[in-house]
Amino acid sequence: MKTLIITTAAIAALAGAAQASQGVTDRAYVEAARCRGLAASTGLGKVDTAQIDTFLREQGGARELGVRTQAVNKMKGAEAEGDKADGEKKAKLLAEREKVCGGYLAGGK
Repeated sequence: MKTLIITTAAIAALAGAAQASQGVTDRAYVEAARCRGLAASTGLGKVDTAQIDTFLREQGGARELGVRTQAVNKMKGAEAEGDKADGEKKAKLLAEREKVCGGYLAGGK
């Protein structure tokens, strides 16, 4: 229940941030891209990416090419990392996806 409340608060805060693109830093944008990669990883178990896809699309247009390139590289790298992970590494990535990425993903699985 506590996780659901925290996730809901994070999603609400993120929705407000998405409306004011100036409020989202390049670092947060790149972090969200990494989260998108972890969410799409078959090795970790794919989760719904519709919300984060919308966020990245809305935020990407105002970013410099270098930042967008970095985000794409982080996304692809995280997905590949998740696909190869097992044991402790897999548990670490799943924890990251739940804690760090929960606000970017619908339901914060």
